[in-house]
Amino acid sequence: MVKLSKKTVDLLKDDVVSILYENSLKPLFTNEIAVLLRRDKGFVKRLLLELKELGVVENVGMNKRKKSYLLRQRWMIMPSVLKRFEERNFKG
Repeated sequence: MVKLSKKTVDLLKDDVVSILYENSLKPLFTNEIAVLLRRDKGFVKRLLLELKELGVVENVGMNKRKKSYLLRQRWMIMPSVLKRFEERNFKG
């Protein structure tokens, strides 16, 4: 397995955040993010967990019927981060 530099991992985290920002109204499964990022699910899950620790993304544990996911995880960008993105985009 290839060792990625910290800079590359940080850029991939930025890509994950931008994917979640583009789909801010719809939480995405880890697999969907992995397909869009063209990386394996385990690596993307590791990136998402690191972003969760930083408070950038959150895990959506239940579906619309209030039933918990047993094996899959959905992710969305935190509302506070989304607000900062929007403020930044309006300022130019």
